[in-house]
Amino acid sequence: MLKNYVKTAWRNLKEHKFHTFVNISGLALGLTTAILLLLWVQHERSYDRFHKDYSRIYRFFACLDANTVWEEVPGPLAIFSKSLPEIEAVVRINENNGQVLATEDRSTVLDGFTTAYVDSSFLSLFNFELLEGKPIQLFRDPHSIVLTESTAKQFFGNDNPIGKVLQFRGDNVTVTGLMRDFPDNSSMTFDALLPMTLYAQRFTANGGNGDWKTIDVDMGSYAFSTFVKLRDDTNPEVVGKKFTQLYTDAQNKSSTIQFGLQPLADMHLISADGNNASARMVQIFLLIAIMVLAIAAINYINLSTARALVRAREVGIRKVIGANKVQLFLQFIIETALLFCIALLLALGLIFLLLPLYNTISGKELHFSLSNGELWKVIGYSALGTLLAASVYPALLLSGFQPLQVMKGKMTSGTGAVLLRKILVVFQFSISIVLILATFVISRQMVYMRKLDLGYDKDYVFSVSLPDNAVKHIDAVKNELRNHLGIVNVALSDIYDVTAISNATGDLEWPGKPANSSLIISQSSIDKDFIPTMDIQLLEGRNLTGTAADSNLYVVNETTVREMGLKPPYVGTPISFHDRPGTIAGVVKDFNFKSLKEKIGPLLFYHWWDGNMLYVRTTAAEASNAIKAVEEQYKKYAGDTPAPFRYNFVDKQFEAKYRSDQHAGLLFNVFAGIAIFISCLGLLGLSTHTVRQRVKEIGIRKVLGASVGSIVGLLSSGSLWPVLFSIIIGTPIAWWAMNKWLNDFAYRIEMQWWMFVTAGLVAVVIALVTVSWQAIRAAVANPIDSLRDE
Repeated sequence: MLKNYVKTAWRNLKEHKFHTFVNISGLALGLTTAILLLLWVQHERSYDRFHKDYSRIYRFFACLDANTVWEEVPGPLAIFSKSLPEIEAVVRINENNGQVLATEDRSTVLDGFTTAYVDSSFLSLFNFELLEGKPIQLFRDPHSIVLTESTAKQFFGNDNPIGKVLQFRGDNVTVTGLMRDFPDNSSMTFDALLPMTLYAQRFTANGGNGDWKTIDVDMGSYAFSTFVKLRDDTNPEVVGKKFTQLYTDAQNKSSTIQFGLQPLADMHLISADGNNASARMVQIFLLIAIMVLAIAAINYINLSTARALVRAREVGIRKVIGANKVQLFLQFIIETALLFCIALLLALGLIFLLLPLYNTISGKELHFSLSNGELWKVIGYSALGTLLAASVYPALLLSGFQPLQVMKGKMTSGTGAVLLRKILVVFQFSISIVLILATFVISRQMVYMRKLDLGYDKDYVFSVSLPDNAVKHIDAVKNELRNHLGIVNVALSDIYDVTAISNATGDLEWPGKPANSSLIISQSSIDKDFIPTMDIQLLEGRNLTGTAADSNLYVVNETTVREMGLKPPYVGTPISFHDRPGTIAGVVKDFNFKSLKEKIGPLLFYHWWDGNMLYVRTTAAEASNAIKAVEEQYKKYAGDTPAPFRYNFVDKQFEAKYRSDQHAGLLFNVFAGIAIFISCLGLLGLSTHTVRQRVKEIGIRKVLGASVGSIVGLLSSGSLWPVLFSIIIGTPIAWWAMNKWLNDFAYRIEMQWWMFVTAGLVAVVIALVTVSWQAIRAAVANPIDSLRDE
């Protein structure tokens, strides 16, 4: 019986080649798109969930005021945890980027590593794989280091690194462990781990932080990402309040800072301050995947129900010779399943071919392996959902025809089936309207962010981390570089990345400061050349002088004086910063020194310490020569075995901050286009069937004198009305969805009326072009061919 069903289904698919092609193409494209999207969604949602007890692991965050949330907290919170029975384990992490590592004899010196000082509980709290070494012995000696596989290979090749010595920040450290590289779906990715005891020794040796001489008592340094594992059935909100109370008590009840706990599984998609722009994008992609599958299923349903009258006689004959409704239902289900299997095989082939390109566009490293159980879950859910949606209703409709009416030729297309087809077309194109408008908005927002006036000139400026000896001779270095034709200006700062200044403090005092003030201000050390080098506009007062007087001069931005509640003129206002009395020397125009998803905050420039970041402004024509000139100075002062010379252009750093958004936007555009194409494919199949049904009517109209234009208009108008209804339905949905998405950006475009009009016109044009092709073919056909058998 089953064999007969399959043979009959195969014969029917071959007989109606065009409809088979449309159905298979739509389903294959829909499945390919949906599976690729779902793989991306699955990867984004899998971050940090490979840890055995991830649901009980939380990260601390600190709410300094209503607008300031930090993901790092003071070291003593880990000490406080020992007094709370709800805490099962705790670990502190101090991350450092751009670090230099060298072999003991300095024959190999490499930089750009991300290292982390960690408590000894790190590998017991987290389930990162240790390949060599014993967990209990990894950090017994403060001068030890654990390397990842890729880092170890850079220094020791394939040799076992255990027991070998590396140099790190002037100390020899012995390799005590080898880890597998951190997974690509881990929020934490380090190249090497060092013991927290080494960081603690250095902290104390450098004098600590004021009266706090150890990291275990230092309440003022928010330097640690701190994670805790809670016992079962523990309320994280209650635990956060307990830590807040312990911290407040330790600060003699003078603190207003609140501490909370964020689930480890949320870290990748939701920031500590609650910004869920990344999570929202994942939700959008999940919706697109579902929409694409729905569109593909709708195409099949529409074509199957539209062709119901063509197959009505077949059903009638089968029923007359004894077939019952269940058998006919199974026949049509198997026919759909056969077609679906072909589409699925094509989809898997397309995924295999397109995955490298997809990874390039998405910025991910997704892998296609038939042995991957998670992959088969995605495929299984996609396939089963689409198959059920596409097969059940057409099978019920076709198997339900009454044989007597069919054989008498009285079978007509029911109003219910026609209405359903129109509703489904409206649904399809409503989705298309939403996707078209979303494409406009997302693309314009990405362009807006790239072209936004940041308040400084980021073009043709690069930064270099100088060796200590070069910093000692910075005046000579700068004078030498200024004599170079391709260098416009040179400055020194402690700012590693001017697009992400993160160092901040609340240690700012001024006359009339409210007792309950919790102003948190970002801080950076600069020299007198930094402001002109970056082309930051000075609104009031003057720049730093480059003299000893700079030790009590401060330059702040507009937001600082506004949030301090000062009245103009601002210059000369006495302030105390980190217990250093001084005055405001100048006020600069606000500029974006953090993510564009955040509003500009308070910022203060000072000059107590030079830092080691050299900023160089050059020109487009002389950029390469300027880099060479800086490299010469770098090597001149770096010693015999310097770290590799590296530089970063500021505009590239800026673009890197939004690369994931750009990848997501590009992905959205591509898949939105595919979804619209699948909708058009279904409309094409439907219009083809409609034209075939009305071929004799068209012939009679032509004989009676109807023009080609009037016939094309007649055939096209039937498809145009559902599209117009789609515009009415889809437009408010698109406005609501895009407005929610834009709310995650502090700097955003405003949706304009022309976007909605353009989206509607694009949908109408797409529909007309799709339908008109078949309409024109029918209108120009010779009427004799369609009427010769009458």
